[in-house]
Amino acid sequence: MAAMTMEARANTNLGRLCLNAFRWMDTLFEARMQLRGWHHIPCSSSLVLPHLHEKGVRPADIAKAAGVTRQAVHHVLRDLLELGFVEMRTDPKDRRSKLVVFSPLGAEFDTAVRDVSKEIEQELARRIGDRAVSSLRTSLEAEWGNPYEKSRTTENKF
Repeated sequence: MAAMTMEARANTNLGRLCLNAFRWMDTLFEARMQLRGWHHIPCSSSLVLPHLHEKGVRPADIAKAAGVTRQAVHHVLRDLLELGFVEMRTDPKDRRSKLVVFSPLGAEFDTAVRDVSKEIEQELARRIGDRAVSSLRTSLEAEWGNPYEKSRTTENKF
């Protein structure tokens, strides 16, 4: 059996395959959003926007859910406030705290994101099949655990 070239090994590495899949989805997402008139949305907005809901979310809770620092969230929030995608409201449960909510423009954007995401999943199913998409979803939804903790079945070498 012939040895795999370094390039072939790199292209079959699971991390590389995941990255390639992400790039495919991201490219299609951006193209479809542009067709709907949404241009120049900062990539960093994906740290904040997926965590918002109608009742509002504290910036510290966004940071925890996104796995980033509060400072990073506040930096992104400044950009999103300037773009008019979010608003800050006083938390009715704690008047000292602020909640982040979608502005009307941000709510329109969120609807477009959800619609485009469904379209992309349908497109992927047409290309690789419903069963493959279902299997992919099941694998990605599985609880992978903390990458820094030892696995239940193997010893990690950190």
